[in-house]
Amino acid sequence: MIKQDVQTETFLLRLGGQAVHVRQMGAGAGLPLVLVHGFGGSLTNWQLTQHVLATSRRVIAFDLPGHGKSSALATTPTLAHFADVASRVLAGLGVGKAHILGHSLGGGIAMSMLKTYPQQVASLSLLAPAGLGRDVNMAFITGFIEANTVADMSAAMAMAVYNPKLIGRKVAEFLVEARAVPGAREALRTVAQTCFPHGEQANNLRPVLQSPSCPVHIIWGQEDRVLPVTQAQGVPAHVPCRFLQGTGHLPHIEQADVVHAAVKDFLRVCEKT
Repeated sequence: MIKQDVQTETFLLRLGGQAVHVRQMGAGAGLPLVLVHGFGGSLTNWQLTQHVLATSRRVIAFDLPGHGKSSALATTPTLAHFADVASRVLAGLGVGKAHILGHSLGGGIAMSMLKTYPQQVASLSLLAPAGLGRDVNMAFITGFIEANTVADMSAAMAMAVYNPKLIGRKVAEFLVEARAVPGAREALRTVAQTCFPHGEQANNLRPVLQSPSCPVHIIWGQEDRVLPVTQAQGVPAHVPCRFLQGTGHLPHIEQADVVHAAVKDFLRVCEKT
């Protein structure tokens, strides 16, 4: 276990034959919050979010299998499988119940957790979640997987944000280096083939939101070119949706202050009821 500072711990959590890379920080009276990253991401995507939200609670981020520093994929990477991993991470950390914040594919995983493991879920915060429509921008998915150069990665990531200038050269270099890790690119191809077969989302998780056993809210960028914001249409009235102008598929990065404040307020209300 590596202690980076007083409040932060980074370690590998052993779950049977798999190792899951975990970073947790913070403490307080609030229920723990678990952060679930999206396709091709890692716990590093939550660096700012985790620091901001860890002021009053334990905040846990982890790399999904086949991502970051976690073990390679051991089975077919369905949303249900990833939800099972998330559930086992909670159990392995001794967390009985937690708030879940999921982005993109991680939002679909969060909804899958609520579907299968409702007893572990105190609330859902969904950022541009997968699972609410069929469309997905496969030009982005393919470009993101196959990029070999900084220029190619920058071009792919430009589709994920409203303002392409947000993706600097260092970000693109980091992502290209991550793709060069042995097995990383093939893992993403497998996830894409499983979760986006024939260029469409495989999972319809709308029924999960019909009568959820916990509070749920959604935040989505109006200019999202990866998962269109129109997929939020028809969401039940008891699931509030906030749409952010001038924002693409990465609202927690593009509009960090707004998203963090909204999640803090949501959790505060959840814990008062």
